[in-house]
Order: sequence, then structure tokens, then C-alpha cells
Amino acid sequence: MTRERTAMSAADWRALEAHIAERYAEAVHAFFAQHPGERVFGVASHVFSGETGGVIAWPGLAVGSEESLAAAAEDSSFSTEELRWSPADWAFQLDPSEADDAWAARVEAAARGDDAHWEAIFARFLRSFATAAKTAKKRLRTEGAVAPGFLALAMDEAWELVPLSLTKAELERHFPELGEEAQELARLEALPAPARAAALGELLDAYTPGVVSTEQAERLLRELGEASVDVALERMPRSQRRWQWAKLLADLGIPRDDVIDALATVLRAKKLPEPDRAWAAAALARLGRLDLVLAEAERMPRPVLLRGLAAPYTSFRDRAVRHLPLDYAPLEAALTEHPELAEAMLDELRPGSGYCTIEPAEAATARAALGSPFEVVRRHARAVLDDAGRSA
Repeated sequence: MTRERTAMSAADWRALEAHIAERYAEAVHAFFAQHPGERVFGVASHVFSGETGGVIAWPGLAVGSEESLAAAAEDSSFSTEELRWSPADWAFQLDPSEADDAWAARVEAAARGDDAHWEAIFARFLRSFATAAKTAKKRLRTEGAVAPGFLALAMDEAWELVPLSLTKAELERHFPELGEEAQELARLEALPAPARAAALGELLDAYTPGVVSTEQAERLLRELGEASVDVALERMPRSQRRWQWAKLLADLGIPRDDVIDALATVLRAKKLPEPDRAWAAAALARLGRLDLVLAEAERMPRPVLLRGLAAPYTSFRDRAVRHLPLDYAPLEAALTEHPELAEAMLDELRPGSGYCTIEPAEAATARAALGSPFEVVRRHARAVLDDAGRSA
């Protein structure tokens, strides 16, 4: 049965932000109830979870104090400053309430639809925690519950919500590197798409880390589509990390003829390092051209061939801007033609190696694959169905 989307109004989003602000405050007061007199320096939401099209979970809420931070540092190899803005290491964690989980379920229902809609709703959910952090900080300071330097913030894995949680002065004082990064990102954002892609391409190929991280540059390039394809095709032939550009082309999911030709050239280059050729094989397979990989089967290292065969079924698929629907037919055809690869593929796609997450429309394909003549296909199909909760 298809689950219906339930829209959230502007009033709903405001109510969610008010609820989050209340939870920030509740976390701080709960901490003081257990640890009276300690010097609290911050409260943070963290561990945001939400795979595209999947479950949206309520994040954790942590409270940090100078005393608990010092105790944590004594029990670890990290300093207090290294732990200060690592809320997962703070001693006090407030578990989600029934009301929290109900709000997460409402947002998840509102996010149902295509990937673009889901990502937009999830991004607004994340921003709600940053907005609410400002409200909670003001309230707690006004109450006199915390000292003037106290911070409330949202801390996602990429720390993109941190600047949205704080004033400019707070950001410069506590996270100066993020202030520099924000300025550089703003400069890049102002550039036309082709120029922005070119600048990000330089960052991705740089030998030394810049203000904008390699991970950030790669993420931003994925968002630029065709402009990034052009940059990848320009830089890949002369890059020392051709694998990086092959991975980006796979994530972009645009199977232009020039893309296929460029990847095939890397794949066939016997003098290139194995990782470059392996990622080219994986990219070709993810773009629907496993035939080109198989055509080189006798002339490439076995790990390169196996990487190509496995690529459409691994978790790397999930990060793509767009990907082909789940289809076991190419793998089954390859194993029929090359039965000697069946045992090796059982290891290449072994449990725990990182399987893709299937979408609802792909469940029928996975269920049909439970009757495959190949064990590696049957095992993969069972696992992704179990993970999706849609087993036959």
C-alpha cells in the first residue's frame, strides 16, 4: 500500500521550532536537576539521521558542562578542547520523547515523494533545529539559567547547521574555521555555475586542504550537474586522482557519450593505478555500460572487474544524484558468461560490505531475484528487502 504525503503548513513548522526550543531548554534543566552547580557551556542537537526516501529520526540532545568535560578528558586520550564541541562525547544525553518521535513521523510523512521533495523537507527539518537553538539560547540566558557565554546549537555531521545556529561573533570566537569556510562558500555561490564548477574542481584536485574541504567540494560539484560533468572531463585525463573524477561522474549519473568514452579510456589504460581503473569500471557499470567492462575482462586485473560487477549494488549508489533502477540482469548475464567469477562475487558482495538501500519501486525486482540461480544475487536481494522491511 502506498503511503500518502501529509503536507506541513507554515504554522506547523513554527510549532515544530517551538517544540524543539522547548526540548533544548528541558535538556538543560534536566541536566541541572542531576548536576546542580555545574557550569554548563552548551546544549546541542546531534546525530541527524534520514536516508533519502527512508526514515527521519529525531536527533539526540546533549548538554555539556566544564566539569563533565574535564572528567571525560581524563578517561580518554582527547583534551577538553577536542571534546568541547563533540556532543556525542558529552556525559548527558536526553533521549527522544514520544512527542519528539511523533514530530519526526509528521515530517517524514510530509517528505514522501520524489527525491528532490524529500531532500527539501529534510533540509527544512534540519534548519528548524538551528532556528530553535537561537530561541532556546535567548530564553535560557534571560532566565539566568546559564552564563552569558552559553551556546545552543545544531551540529550535523558536516557542521553546516552550526553557522545557522550562532551569531557572527559567536561563530568567529568558537568556530573560526567555519567562519572562513562560510565566506568562501558564499564567494563560490555567487559565481556562475561553470565558473563555480571550475573553482570547485581545483579544490577537489588540490594536494593540500583548503578552507573548503574536499568533501564539501565534492558535494557541491554533485549539485551542479552538467557543469560538473564538463569539469570532470577536462580534469580527469591529467589528474593524479582519476578515481576521484570517475566516482563523481558515477554520482552525477549523466551517461553522455563523452562521459562513457572518457571512463572507458581510463579503464583500458594498463599503466594507470588499479584504483583509477576500478573506479572507472564501477562508474561505467553504474551508468549502465557494464558491457564495456566485460569487454575488457581478460585484459584487466581481477579486482577491477569485480568492482565493476558489484558497483550497482553497493551503498555508493545511494549517494548519487541519480542512479539506474535496481537490476540484477546484467550481473546474472555476466555470471552466466563467466561462471568462474561466481565464487569471487560472493566475497565481493559479502554481508557487511555495504549494500545499496532500495526504494519502494525496486522491491518487486528484489523479490523476483530471490529465485535467481546465483547465490550472490539471492543473498543481496534478501538483505536489501530485510533492510527495507518489505520482505515477501
